[in-house]
Amino acid sequence: MKISIIVPVYNSEKYLYKCIQSVVSQNPVECEMILVDDGSTDKSLDMMNKAAEKYPYIRVMHQTNQGVSMARNTGLKAASGEWIYFLDSDDELEEHALDIMLKYIQNDCQWIIFNYSKLIAETKKRSVNEMAEAEYELHRDKEAFPQLLNEQVFMLQGGKLYRRDLIEKQQLYFKKDVAYGEDIRFNMQYFQYVNQYIISSIPIFVYKIRKSEGAGSAYYEEAFQMQMDIDQEILYMVKNHYHLTTKAKQQLNRYFYFQGINTAAAYLVVWTQISLRKRLKEIRLIMEDPRFIRFLEKQKQYGDIHKLDYILLKQKNYVVYYLVHFVYTYLKKWMHKEF
Repeated sequence: MKISIIVPVYNSEKYLYKCIQSVVSQNPVECEMILVDDGSTDKSLDMMNKAAEKYPYIRVMHQTNQGVSMARNTGLKAASGEWIYFLDSDDELEEHALDIMLKYIQNDCQWIIFNYSKLIAETKKRSVNEMAEAEYELHRDKEAFPQLLNEQVFMLQGGKLYRRDLIEKQQLYFKKDVAYGEDIRFNMQYFQYVNQYIISSIPIFVYKIRKSEGAGSAYYEEAFQMQMDIDQEILYMVKNHYHLTTKAKQQLNRYFYFQGINTAAAYLVVWTQISLRKRLKEIRLIMEDPRFIRFLEKQKQYGDIHKLDYILLKQKNYVVYYLVHFVYTYLKKWMHKEF
């Protein structure tokens, strides 16, 4: 068996059929599909059982509700493939994705990182995630780590092939009690044991974004602090295992800086269910946090920030900063449409 495709499922009857069909339509003769029901209360389990009856390479496992991390761990224990691929039940594989994966696993490496397409469900708008153009890049160091963070690839579980023997040898698993960032934490642990890996800009799965349900719209009471906790783990890995050059560390600081910027922006325009007063207070707390200020100053030191942005943030004109960027983004889109 070449690839084990693990799909954690919880109350996904609305999306599950398309997810399964995106796999079976590609004739996955060298693959197995492990559907892990995490205590669903809708028709998901019935749908999985019917699929397993029809396709011999589909296996169904059932457990009481324990969360996506434990469902993935259950799938890992049952997997027999040389490689592991995680597919969320509301996402889909791109056409020919399995052919591409089977081709790439012939290389001598421990990790294969692909790109993805984004689909905004409410609007049906679809686009390929922006990523440096490279259908095949073989890496033997960790220098690409900050780039993968900034390109919003590293933090996702989807689009990646993992060696099962490496996972078992290092006894890697998803942590049960992590409410935020379980994907990136697992990836960081796995990455430290990787000697050679491939990065490809080819999109192999469709990442569905639902404004009302997606991770980007979910509100967490301590959103910035949770991100800072992840950043601390990143810094630990960089110091003790990844050993990046100065240039790569500059790219990493850019990632940290924009985590603060984007979290504050979410309070302004996404988490509108919260009172305006509380949102403005949270933005101020983020922008005046000593950690964010360090990221800001390093951006200036590296010459990687617009002078006006730096002035507005230093003078605590946070709302003006976001208004400027909103107007700039709107004008840029308008100009693009005109020409």
